[in-house]
Formats: sequence, C-alpha cells, structure tokens
Amino acid sequence: MKSRTISIIFLIVAIFLVGAFFFSKTVLKINDKDTFRAKVITPVSAEQNEVSEKYSQTMDAEKYETFVPLKSTETLISAITLDINNDTYDDEIILVKKSGSPQLWLIPGINNIETGEYERLTEIFTGISKARTFSYTGMDITGEHKNALVFQGDTDDNNHIMKIYLMNDDNELEVIGDFTSDGIIFVQQTERSESYDLSLSNGESFSVWVYKSEPKSEETLNNSKDNTLTNQIQQEYKWNAFERKYELAKEIKVTSKRLVAKELSRIQDGTVETFASFLNGLWYKTSNTNAGIRYLYFDYENKEIILVIDDTQEIYRWEDSNLRHNGIYLTTVNSSIMNLKRRFDISLLGVDEIKITLRDDINLIIKESNLWDGSYKKFQSQSTILGEDTTNSLDQYKKEFTSVKSWSTTDGQNVFSLNDDKYSIKINEIEETGIYSFMKIADYDVIQFRSDNQISMLNDTYVMKFGVKIITEKQKRKTIEKTVTNYDEITLTPVKISPTDCYSTEGRSYTLEKVITE
Repeated sequence: MKSRTISIIFLIVAIFLVGAFFFSKTVLKINDKDTFRAKVITPVSAEQNEVSEKYSQTMDAEKYETFVPLKSTETLISAITLDINNDTYDDEIILVKKSGSPQLWLIPGINNIETGEYERLTEIFTGISKARTFSYTGMDITGEHKNALVFQGDTDDNNHIMKIYLMNDDNELEVIGDFTSDGIIFVQQTERSESYDLSLSNGESFSVWVYKSEPKSEETLNNSKDNTLTNQIQQEYKWNAFERKYELAKEIKVTSKRLVAKELSRIQDGTVETFASFLNGLWYKTSNTNAGIRYLYFDYENKEIILVIDDTQEIYRWEDSNLRHNGIYLTTVNSSIMNLKRRFDISLLGVDEIKITLRDDINLIIKESNLWDGSYKKFQSQSTILGEDTTNSLDQYKKEFTSVKSWSTTDGQNVFSLNDDKYSIKINEIEETGIYSFMKIADYDVIQFRSDNQISMLNDTYVMKFGVKIITEKQKRKTIEKTVTNYDEITLTPVKISPTDCYSTEGRSYTLEKVITE
C-alpha cells in the first residue's frame, strides 16, 4: 500500500513537470514574437573598423535588449541607467536613431515597481547629428539631491548645444537649461559640503559657462576687408530655484587682438584644412609651474593631438573640427579610453600664438581653470625664430653695443645703456641696474643680464640679431635695391639656454635703436 502511494506521487509530479515544460515553451515562443530585439550600434573610428572578421561576426551575432520598449523604426545606439524620478530605483534613458531623421533622439523610461515594466516618456529631440560628439549623463546639478539629465553635442550648422532636463511634479522631464554656442559650453562643478554628502542639506548648485563669439555688426559683415577678430563673450548661468530654470548671471566681454591683415586672411580662409595646417606642429605653454613645461602637438594628417608634460603624454584622436569666427573648436577622444572626450576651444592671438581652453566630458569634475588652459606659442628652431642670418660675430655685437651711450626701443619709451660690464634700463619710469655678459651658444650670440634687484624687469638671457635695411645702388645706369645688415638696430629675443643650444621662451622681445647724440 505504501509503495503504491509513492508511485502515484511520482506520477503526479512527472505529469506536472511535462505540462510546465510545454507551457513554458509556448509562452516563451509567444513572447519572443512580441518582443523587438535591438542591436547596439556604437560609432567607431577607422582603426576600429579593421577588427578581424571573426570578431565582427561574433559581435553581429549578439543581441541586446533594453528595458524601454523600442519601435520598429528605431535603432538603439546606447543606453544609461539613471534615477530620474527620485524614487531610489534605476530608470533608463536610451539614445536612438529614427528612420528618416539624421538627428539623434533620447527616450526616457520610468521603472514601474509594481509591474516591473518601463513606461516610455515623451521623446526628446536632441538636434544633434554628429554621434561622435554626443555625450549624456545624469548629475545633481541643482544641489537638491535630484538627478538631472544633461546632454551635449554638435549640430549640423557647427554650433555646440547643451540641454538640461529635470523631472517635475507631473512626472515629466522639463527643460531647465538650453544653451547654444559657436564655442564651448561646460558645467563648472565645485566641491560640496560634508552635510550634503550625508544628505543632511542641499548643496551649492553648479554654474554653466558659455563661451561664444560676439556677433559682428552689419557694417563689419559688409566690409570684406575688415580682418578684426571678433570679441569673445563669456557667460555664466546660475540656477534660479524659484523660477526652476537657469538664468544669465554674469557676462564678460574679452576683446581680441588685431592680427596682421595678410596673415589673418591666410589662416582664416574659411577652411578647416588651412587652420589645421597652421596648428600643425609643437606648441608650448607660455606660463608654466615648476612641475614642467606643457606642450601640445597637433598632427592633422594622422588626426592626433598629443599632450606632453615631462615624461608623460596623452594621445587624443582628432574627431571633429568646427571653425569659429576667431578660431577653431575641436572634439577629441582619448586613444586609450574611448569614453573620455576632450574639447579644445582655440582662439587666434597672433601669427604664432594661440589661446586654448580645454574641457573634459560632462561626467567628470570640471573646474573653470584648467592646467592646460592658457596661451601657447609655436615651437620653432632658433634659426627660424631669429632669421637665417646667425653668423654675425660676437665681437661685432660688443663693438656696436658700446659704440653709443644708450639704445632705445622703437617706441622711444624704454632706454638701455651698456658701459663696461654694467647695464641700466629705464622702463615706464622705473630704473634697473645690474651686470651683463656676452657669450656664444652654438651659432647664436647671447647676452645675459643679472639685476642688482631681487626681481628683474628683464629675462635672464636674450639672443641678439642685427636688423636689416634696404639701400639703393646704381649699377650700369640702373638703380637696384640691396638688403644689408643694419648695425644701428639690434633685436633681443628671450631664450633659455643649454650647453649646446638655445630655446625660445616666454617674455618680451626688444628692438633697440642707437640713440645718436651730437
């Protein structure tokens, strides 16, 4: 009797398992038909396109699903998880490409805890078509312990945009910040208090900085010969908690310099290639700390930008270039860390000088002042900086320098006097004295100054170069022009020296002329 009971129990269990198996197969088959499976498409560089065929086939065979339901006209690019309704549960935001639309779209989805499904919210049109420049993240930008959706990227008209969305009381994402610029836009993050970290109080809201070019007047636009650089406008937007949006709090106008007309016209001819050709090569930062000199190397042909300091270098792929009124705006991606993006805002200051403002991606801590920000000069061989004529005798410089009592700058404001081994200089009514000496470094004639004061108005070392002048001569009844050395003019260019060479450095150059007294 006992064995029969056990047999009946095993039979019932077997029947139940078989029924469950067929039921699960049927349900899974139906669900598989109703579920749209999307493939993740990630923009890749030309080098990444050269992966092996076997690897490509493996990736193509993989299927990805999102929690937010997709439509048949949508292609998934990427997705992030983010608690956007402040219920402590992760929601999802997906980036898609729609059929017939070159721009990207964001689709937020709210996690319904009761049903386990994700509810699609209103789609967000980004207006951004260049996928490589697009980035999005979540951050507590207002300091209220609520995540905001922040995205940015470049548009077809080469403008940069950033938009910030925050969930309102109606469970809808509303725009609290909308910024457009031909320059850069970044969120200036600051350290917050310990009480904020412990959720005991609200934190300081982050500012948004917008750098843009000042629109040219109609008169300037109509004057094609006007080569004046456009002024730059720097705007700071702050969070207005009462109005629930970002408002303009401060605006600074930075006046640009005027370049030599021909050089400006050549560099800014409206093509990326010309400006990139101007950037090609090594640039050094003119103001550096004791940590070392910072260098930037632009290689447009290989689409690379290399940042160098001491023995450390970072390589970034040159992804996108957008010309501005007074410079160029570059988007780059770290060659080792593909999700690390940097944006370079480059302004033209002179024919051999640029100003760089560098910003990291929005999901990193960003300060307004960056160690790489500043003015840069192009690194050139000394023969290029000083001209081809470096063969003048050091004795000739000694003779000319001491042949008169004083030398003055071309504007007549500064006066140099060299007597025996002593020098004196008067700059803007301030006088300085000290000793000087001549020396030869490689093929260069160098003068060094040592001030009697603790702080000098001069650099330590300068390379000397005589000026040139044009004279006319008659040869066989013809008048010809001839270029000769002008011993009445000497240019001092600041340099750093080593035992075997000279290197250009920051500092003012002086063009001196003899002061002839009767």
